[in-house]
Amino acid sequence: MENSRETEIRQQIDAYIKEQLSEEEIQALWNEFAKNPELLDVLEVEVNVKELIEREALNSKPDSGSATIRKLPSYTWHVAAAAVFVIIALVQIFRIETPTQIDQFVINQIGPDQVETSDGVRAKDMRITTADSLLNLGFEAIVSGNEERALELFDEVINRFDEEPYGSKAFLNKGIILYNESNYEEAISAFREAAERVEDSRMILEKAYWYMGNALVNVGELEEAQKAVFEAYQLDGMFRKPAFRLLKKLSDDLGSSDYEGFDAQQLE
Repeated sequence: MENSRETEIRQQIDAYIKEQLSEEEIQALWNEFAKNPELLDVLEVEVNVKELIEREALNSKPDSGSATIRKLPSYTWHVAAAAVFVIIALVQIFRIETPTQIDQFVINQIGPDQVETSDGVRAKDMRITTADSLLNLGFEAIVSGNEERALELFDEVINRFDEEPYGSKAFLNKGIILYNESNYEEAISAFREAAERVEDSRMILEKAYWYMGNALVNVGELEEAQKAVFEAYQLDGMFRKPAFRLLKKLSDDLGSSDYEGFDAQQLE
């Protein structure tokens, strides 16, 4: 510490002892103590000198009134300094942003509205096949809370009607159930099957990649998750924005710059 600065601090200490500092000035002084604990020794000496002076004055004037002596045990200053250090440390901790966890970007549960049913449900004039009926019954079972029955129905579609669009729909729906049961490994397989089988449905393809990416995150396969989510992002559909956010998080966690050039407007 330079001599001029030390002199200034000593003057502030003297003013503090004489109760001439404002609250703001006292706080600034304690900040100096926090940065330079050796100044506490200076403060202690100054207080002791003040006590000696006041005591001497009392002894020389026995008829005078009692003087107020600001005597504190020597350890008090060091305890106070420790408290200041703790406060400063806490302030710094709370100023640091809490790292965002990847779990905040991943889906917890997939809603039944994402389940694929017969196209005839949306267009009443279309012919309903047996495979369509099985898909619809599976959807009904999910809504009723009977996921086990729904899995049986979707497996029946897969085994009996290995053609599109039934295969991709059945595998996607099966993956959704397994995902919601936290059976991520089997869900990944089902979503992958859906993505490989789908022919003319951009929506099924986007769902398959998006949910596959989420499942891969849940099993810790972040690089594979990044690839799957990127496929969903490129399809520019309903999952583009959440896919963008998850890709950015995956990029940060993996230390990859591949996805840093995305259009920031996607976050709006």
